[in-house]
Amino acid sequence: MTGFLGAGKTTLVNYVLNADHGYRIAVILNEFGAELGVEKMLVQDKKGGDDDAAVEEWVEMNNGCVCCTVKGSLIQTIDSLMERRARSGKKFDFILLETTGLADPGPVAQELWVDDELLEEDGAVLDAVVTLVDASNIAKQLREGKEAALQIAHADVIVLNKLDLVSESDADEIERTLSTMNAEAKIVRSTRSVVALEHVLNQGAVTVAGRRGARPTLGEHATKEATGRGFWAKGVERYMPGNVAASAVHDAGIRTVCLAVEGRIDVRKFETWLEGLLWEGGEGGDDGGGGEGGGGGEGTKLAVLRAKGVLFAHDDDGATEAKKILQAVREVYEITPGPPSEPGERELNKVVLIGRGLLSREKKLLEGLEKTLV
Repeated sequence: MTGFLGAGKTTLVNYVLNADHGYRIAVILNEFGAELGVEKMLVQDKKGGDDDAAVEEWVEMNNGCVCCTVKGSLIQTIDSLMERRARSGKKFDFILLETTGLADPGPVAQELWVDDELLEEDGAVLDAVVTLVDASNIAKQLREGKEAALQIAHADVIVLNKLDLVSESDADEIERTLSTMNAEAKIVRSTRSVVALEHVLNQGAVTVAGRRGARPTLGEHATKEATGRGFWAKGVERYMPGNVAASAVHDAGIRTVCLAVEGRIDVRKFETWLEGLLWEGGEGGDDGGGGEGGGGGEGTKLAVLRAKGVLFAHDDDGATEAKKILQAVREVYEITPGPPSEPGERELNKVVLIGRGLLSREKKLLEGLEKTLV
């Protein structure tokens, strides 16, 4: 759970720790917990002993939740929580990690996603990145710094909070802005951080090999039918397939785009193209480069923060067609088996990219994706 300073994270944590919601949740506060207004609820719990160095404070709540503050690495803290869970027999279903208001959630999500010990030994898997947004201040925050934008870009769920401080028309405009930045995120409106927890827990938004996400990999905007090869971005009709003359648009902000090509993908070629995007900032077009300039305003470097996709590809034997699921956070990506294809299903490959410098590069990005076809 992330969000800029004052977005309402602490209020949501208080709700989780005190409400009669029926969930068993472990809440992890970072090492700046004393500044978060939750310390009044924390009472040093000596029953578990002092062997768990990663947990600075621990308290069990009447509603089945537990709360601790971090005194060490995040992975160490989660390991410690899972050990306590096993010893005590008091199981919890979810771990809610609250970041600081200035945190970039990307590296945290990467660490949780790729740590094999968490998945294999502890049975813990990253479920979703939830970002709280202060409706009354988000416009200013997006103008003045990059942290709020990064938090929105990495979100699987956005809680648009403090709606009592803005008009309904302003709230609608804010939601349109958020959808343009991250069209893949589910947006939930709230006041004083009151939100039904089924909207933020058990989202299954991150696919892990052997544990497929419960939620559709691509959101509504990317599942609509496309006419032939093309490109679109939610809320920007001029980017619809067949109209790729969008290079005149210059926007340095974070945006969502979706590329679509029909046919079957050569997975090895696709990985090479994707790695160029994620690792080198290349466009995957004719020149394969493209770090600086050209997208999102002159001098804006291409940066892909999140990527999702559905691919129609060949299996390793090169003979049979199979649907694949792509997910990526920053430099880390995974391509896993997808659901079976429906009879007569159109082989339309869709790749959603969230990041900077994408809009004016769409033609080269599309060309690069087309070159990965068999």
